[in-house]
Amino acid sequence: MGNSRGCHITSESPATGPFNEEIEMSLNGKRILVAEDEPDQMEFISTILEDRGFTVFKAHNGTEALKMARSERPDAMTLDINMPGMDVMKLLTELKSDAELQHLRICIISGRPELRLILRDKHLNANGYVDKPFSERDLVDKLEELLSS
Repeated sequence: MGNSRGCHITSESPATGPFNEEIEMSLNGKRILVAEDEPDQMEFISTILEDRGFTVFKAHNGTEALKMARSERPDAMTLDINMPGMDVMKLLTELKSDAELQHLRICIISGRPELRLILRDKHLNANGYVDKPFSERDLVDKLEELLSS
């Protein structure tokens, strides 16, 4: 599957091995906010997570993501680094400074891994990163890691 940014996302097939059932069971019912402005990416990520038992909330820009994080109190959030409405640095600052959201585990999804250094230099580290292109397994493994730490 491709999207308008030229990213290619792969999905696991039975030939590459099934997901670990224990991991899937531990993720069942977890609440995930997916913040993504690209419709193809949003659909892909949401479908992966819903198929594995996550409750998914969708935000299409940074402002909506902050409002939804405050109203829905998700366990974790996937965050596209390039979204309209509120830049990622402001959004991370707001999320990290909100006492009610300090538990929120944030996984940044980006096709630009060099942006990690910029965020780290500004002391705005996320809890995890997934680089585009990514597979279903990459995403689920990272979220399982974040939610179990």
